[in-house]
Amino acid sequence: MSGYIIEKSGLQEGDMERINAFTRRKFAESEVYSFSLVLCDNEVDRDFDRFSLAALQQMQALFVGKTCIFDHERKSANQTARIFHTEIQTESRQTEWGEPYTKLVARAYLPITEKSKDMVTAIESGILKEVSVSCAVKSSRCSVCEKNTCSHRKGESYQGKLCHQIFEEITDAYECSFVAVPAQRAAGVTKQFAFEEVRNMQEILKQIQTGEAFLAEKETVQKLAAYVKELEEKAQWGEEYKADLSRQIMKYSALVQPEMPRAVLEKAIEQMSVQDLKTMAAAYGKMAEKILPIQPQLWRGANQPEKQQDNEFKI
Repeated sequence: MSGYIIEKSGLQEGDMERINAFTRRKFAESEVYSFSLVLCDNEVDRDFDRFSLAALQQMQALFVGKTCIFDHERKSANQTARIFHTEIQTESRQTEWGEPYTKLVARAYLPITEKSKDMVTAIESGILKEVSVSCAVKSSRCSVCEKNTCSHRKGESYQGKLCHQIFEEITDAYECSFVAVPAQRAAGVTKQFAFEEVRNMQEILKQIQTGEAFLAEKETVQKLAAYVKELEEKAQWGEEYKADLSRQIMKYSALVQPEMPRAVLEKAIEQMSVQDLKTMAAAYGKMAEKILPIQPQLWRGANQPEKQQDNEFKI
């Protein structure tokens, strides 16, 4: 399983060099405490999301040097440890989706001080165990239809296949947090989306509709608000267009179907799609022109002699 601290890890050859790459001064092995943890894996989490193998490989490089904090509260005072090494580990067993079970394992360090002793004790006693990662997801696909955007609902089964989102492309890694209840059953992933494409905004809206949690910076929230406002404006234009088509149908129906009760037609129109209204308005318009041709008062037919073109003005 993933998303938990494995153990206090003995420093390996080259580890102090990796650790000192992040320090202001050179630390000795006796001055640091190191531990291993599983960041995430390719199993489906509680939000019905999972990482593809490619996504795990992308995160392997992105998480090196990232900080460990508590409960995803991004404050400098909340920093407790730092990841100095990551690796992909694959086991012989298969996941339900036919992939080798794969996990992203990291090693992190923290300085041994009076202040950090309580945290070291909490780690070694198993009190601090569960972790969650925060990252930017650029693209994902549905496990049922393989599309980026679709109508399938996560958590529901379609012909015996559980619907979930497969994260394909990770553009950034933010931090690793100690949490009480992670999203992944063993790790948990708090998703933060990169709004580089419209479909990601649509994915965020899906998250909101299903009541799922996600992290978002202020700029991201502003972009989402602007996107929602744009959708509202387009929806308003659609309502106005639909109302105009309905008025045309009601007007033409007085000629085409005068015996049709107005209330019955209004009820039928309410249930029709925009495309159906458009088709019906065009058909009624053509039928109405046959009954009562629509033409200007001074209109001259194509076969009318040129010498009679001013007859309309004779008294």
